[in-house]
Amino acid sequence: MDILEYLKKRQNELEYNSHPMSDKDEGFKYLYCYGLGVMAVGNLKAVTELQHSFETVLDSICIQQKNRNQIIVDINNYFDFRISEFFKRINSKEAQYCFMADIYKLYRLALWSQDYCRGILGNYLKVFRFSDAECQFFENFNKAAQEGNVEAAVTYYKEFQSEGYDISYQTLVYFFPEFEMEEHYNDINIKPGKTVVFDKPVVIDGDIKVERGGSLLINGAFVNMRGSVSTVGGRIRLNGARIRVEECGNSFWMDFKETAVVNIENSYIDCGRKCGFLRQEAGRLIINGSEIKRTTGERAVSFNGLSSLIENTGFFNNVSGAVGIYGSAKMVMNQCNFNDGMADYGGAVYSESIGNVKIERCIFNRCKANYFGAAVYFKYQKFGQYVRGCECNACEPQDSGIFNVYEDDIELKVR
Repeated sequence: MDILEYLKKRQNELEYNSHPMSDKDEGFKYLYCYGLGVMAVGNLKAVTELQHSFETVLDSICIQQKNRNQIIVDINNYFDFRISEFFKRINSKEAQYCFMADIYKLYRLALWSQDYCRGILGNYLKVFRFSDAECQFFENFNKAAQEGNVEAAVTYYKEFQSEGYDISYQTLVYFFPEFEMEEHYNDINIKPGKTVVFDKPVVIDGDIKVERGGSLLINGAFVNMRGSVSTVGGRIRLNGARIRVEECGNSFWMDFKETAVVNIENSYIDCGRKCGFLRQEAGRLIINGSEIKRTTGERAVSFNGLSSLIENTGFFNNVSGAVGIYGSAKMVMNQCNFNDGMADYGGAVYSESIGNVKIERCIFNRCKANYFGAAVYFKYQKFGQYVRGCECNACEPQDSGIFNVYEDDIELKVR
C-alpha cells in the first residue's frame, strides 16, 4: 500500500465533509447559525434533542465563541430583527441549499419536537421561495440519505438537474456523506461565452480546449484525466481542485497563450510523471496554497508572461526542475517548499529572465543540479534578483546552492 497516497485520499475525503460555509466571514456565519438555532434551540423539546448536533455544526463552521453565546440571547430578545437580517444575508442559492441541508440533518433527529421542527422547516422553504421541484428534491434526497441509498440519491440529483437546477457536490456530500457520483467526458471544446464548471468527481478521456472568451472553472472537483488542457485567450481557474494526470500527449498538462490571468488556489496536482504541469506565455500567474508533484520532461511551471506570484506552495519530485522563468517575466516566490527537484541547472528554480525575481522564505530539500545551482540558477548576474531568508537542506552540489546572485542579495542557510 502507498501510505502517503492513502493519507492524501483520506485528507481529501475529510475536506469534502467539512462545512461548506466555513470559509465565509464571521457576520455571515453568525446569521447562518442563528437561523439553524431557531430550530435547534428555539423550543424546549428541540433543545433536548438537537443541541448536541447543533453544537457540532457550530464547531465545523468555526464560529467564534462569543457569537455562539449570542445566538440564544438574540432568539429570546431580538428575534424579529435578527431573522430579518438572516433572510437578507442568506440570499444566494448556494447558501440556501446548504442551509436547508443542515435544517434537514437536524430535523432527522427530532422526535418529541417533530411538529415544531417541521413547521420551522416549512417556513424556511416558503420564505426562500423554493419551487415544487426544489422542495421535492430536498425531501427525496433527505430520505435517501436516511436510508443510505446512494443509487436513489444519484437518481434524485439527476432529476433535479433535468429540471434546470443544480447544487454543489460539496453540499451534496455534506448532506449525505456516503454520496458518490462520477461523471465521464471525452474531448471538451468550450466555445466563446460559455463556462464549464467541474465541482464533482470527473474522468476525462481526451483534451480540453478553451476558446477565446470561454471559461473553465475546476472548483473542488476530483479530476482524473487522460489528456491535456489548452487555451488561446480563454480563462481557466483552479480552486480546491484535485488533479491526477493518467496520460498526457503534450509536454505540459496545461498550456496558456494570450491569457490575462491564471489563478490556481488550494489545489493538488499530480502529473503522474507524464508531463510538466503548466506553461504560460502571457499575462499574470497566481499560485497559492497548492501542491504540484511528480512532473517530468519539462519544469513543473514554465512562465514567460508579465508577472507571477507563487506563495505557500509545495513542489515535490519534479524531474527537470520545478519553476522556469523566461523573457522579461517578473516573479515573486514566497514561503514555498521545493522537494527532490532535479535538473542540469537549477534543481528547483531556473531563471533566464531579465525581469526582477524575488525568492523569499523558501525551503529547498534534496534538490540536485548536474552542473550549477542545486536550488536556484540565475543565467544572468544582475540587480533585481535575490534569495532571502531561505534554507537549502541536503542539496547537491553543496557549494552551488544558489548560482549567479550578488553577495548582498542572498540569505541562505545551508545544511
